[in-house]
Amino acid sequence: MRVAQFVPYFPPHKGGVETVAEEFSKYFISEKCGEVLNVTFSVGQKSLQSYQQDGYKVLIIPAFDIISNYPFPKFWTKQFRSVLKQVKNRDPDIIQTHTRFFLSTFIGGICAKLRKKKRVHVEHGSGLVKGLVWWKAFFANVYDYTLGKLCFSGADQIVAISQGNIPFIKKFSKTPIEVIYRGLDFPEIKRKKQKSDSISLGFIGRLVKLKGVDVLISAFADLISDYPDIHLQIIGDGAERQNLEKQVQSLNIQDKVSFLGYKDKNTLQNQILPSLDIFINPSLQEGLPTTVIEALLAECIVVATDVGGTREISDKSDFILVQPSSRDSLLLGIRKALTQLGSHGLSADVVREKFSRKKRILQYADLYKLLSK
Repeated sequence: MRVAQFVPYFPPHKGGVETVAEEFSKYFISEKCGEVLNVTFSVGQKSLQSYQQDGYKVLIIPAFDIISNYPFPKFWTKQFRSVLKQVKNRDPDIIQTHTRFFLSTFIGGICAKLRKKKRVHVEHGSGLVKGLVWWKAFFANVYDYTLGKLCFSGADQIVAISQGNIPFIKKFSKTPIEVIYRGLDFPEIKRKKQKSDSISLGFIGRLVKLKGVDVLISAFADLISDYPDIHLQIIGDGAERQNLEKQVQSLNIQDKVSFLGYKDKNTLQNQILPSLDIFINPSLQEGLPTTVIEALLAECIVVATDVGGTREISDKSDFILVQPSSRDSLLLGIRKALTQLGSHGLSADVVREKFSRKKRILQYADLYKLLSK
C-alpha cells in the first residue's frame, strides 16, 4: 500500500499535526503496512527539495507564511510543479490529508481528483477556530464554509481523531466518518511519584490564546495562600509568552511560576512529566490532547477542560474535567485534584490500551484496504 500524505508542516517544525504525521509515517513503515510519501510546505524546513528519513520520503513545496501560522504555496515555481510530478510518478494508492483549513489539504484533494485516487481526510479540529483576533477569525470562518467544506465533501473517507470531532464534521459533509484515536509509542514508566512537601503543577503546550494559560495563571494565584509550597511549571513557547510573563509579574507570583520554554520529547517524558503531581490542560479547543494522554501515562493527576474528545480519554478519578474559559471551574478542579494527591496512576493502563500505536496503525491499514477494493 502506497500512501501520499499532504501536511501543512512537518518536523523539525513543532506542532501537533506534524508530530502525528511523522509518527504515522514511521510506524506505518515499521509495521510493514506499506510506503509513505509526505508532501509539506517549506516553512520550518531545511533548504532542501526533498529528503529521506526512517524509510519514508518528504517532498517540500516552497511556501511562505501569508499570515502567522498559515503557509501559502509558491505555486508559480518550478519546484511546485516538480513535487506534483513526483507524486504522480509515485502512483499512490491512497492520498491522505490533515486538517481542513490548510492549503496542503486543498492541494492533496486536487491531486486525488485529477489522478482518480481515494482520499482519506484526517480531521484534528472539533469546532471553528477560537482564540484569534477578529480578522483572523473572520478569515478562518470564511475558509471553513467555502474551501474547508470542499475539503470535507471531496474526501472518500473522513477520519475523526475522537468522537467529539464528529458533530463538527457533520456540519460540513455527509462523507463516511471513522474514529481512529492517535496511536502513541509509550515509554516505560520506571518509577511512581514519591510524596514530598512541595506540590508541582504543570502545563505543556504552545503559548497561544487558544490554550487558555492566562486562565490557569489566574486560578493558580488563588491557591498560593492555602498551599505555600505549590509551584507551577509552564513548558512551551509561543506568541503569548511575554503577555503571560507580564501577568505573572502583575500578580506578584514570579517565585511560584517558572517558564521553561520548549523541551524535547525525551525530556518531557523522562524528566518533566514524572516530576509533576498535577498536569493541567486549560485549552479552549482541542481535538484529542496528546499531552493529557501522556500525563496520565506518567501517573499525573490531570485537570483538563471538557473540549473536543478530551472526555473520551479516561473515566477514572485521577482525570478531572472542567468547563473551558472558566477560571472558577478550573480552580475548583485543581482544588479537587489537590485532595487526591497519592491516588495517581489509575488511568495509566486505560490509556495504554486505548491509544496503542500498533492497533491504530493497523486500523488505518485496514481502512485503506477497504477503500482500495
